Amino acid sequence: MSTPTPNIRELHESVFAVVGPEGNTNFGIIKGDDGSALLIDADIRRIDEIQTAVKETGCKEVRYLFNTHENFDHSSANDYFARAGATVIASDGCWQALQQDGEAKFAEMTARELELKQRFTDLKMGMPEITFADATTVHLPGTTTRLVYRAYGGKSHSKGDAVAIVDEQHILFAGDILYTDVHPVTIYGNILNWIQGIDTLSQESFSHVVPGHGPVAHGEAAGKAAFSTFRSYLQDFHDHLGELKAGSASAAEIEAYMKSGQYADLGKTWMVKRNIDFYRKEAS
Repeated sequence: MSTPTPNIRELHESVFAVVGPEGNTNFGIIKGDDGSALLIDADIRRIDEIQTAVKETGCKEVRYLFNTHENFDHSSANDYFARAGATVIASDGCWQALQQDGEAKFAEMTARELELKQRFTDLKMGMPEITFADATTVHLPGTTTRLVYRAYGGKSHSKGDAVAIVDEQHILFAGDILYTDVHPVTIYGNILNWIQGIDTLSQESFSHVVPGHGPVAHGEAAGKAAFSTFRSYLQDFHDHLGELKAGSASAAEIEAYMKSGQYADLGKTWMVKRNIDFYRKEAS
């Protein structure tokens, strides 16, 4: 596998975002004074990139791995890091989702990655070892991070949605509750619940907001604008799905609309059709 140079953004001397190329998953690294790290999300397909980032940020070991939710691109390296001695943490909702159908989805995703299976012959899904209902706190020497469950009504973007907040520096790792500059994946969630969750989260103020996918928002104003823009996108898409259900617009018309105008510059355009097709299947 090719190993892209990690795009590391230093948000503070001990807090880093690893921004995924072309809107792929973002990861977070929070470094303790002793060189230990809290890693936020990890995709086994990008393990070399992640390991390089851990080393380049001055960390000696990953002591904790936090899954913001259950999707493969955020949780597929659980077993890898657990074997290396890390403790995997997630919300109860994430644990329940992985328990329910995580193995089937893991097998489906890894079946597409022949090179991955050849490299990791005993690759398997790893379950979180520590879970929380509402919130918990991770302490490393010199830094404290709050992990907070934010799946409004039990399902926003997904069942397991949780965020990481470094209170002292006012830094938020939002997971897939927030996307910036790319079309989101909506097939796992409930859009109206998602909007409610955004409304709650956007009332807080942060110096940096790291989305699950897309560029980091730097500054309080930029963070609030990112939430507002994404909320408008979700509401607009939901309203147009209502038109599809009512028969007043076709799937093709909605797809064309969501790829044009104010959304013309968003990346991951293939997500639009995927989201619409899933909605049609579920509604039928």
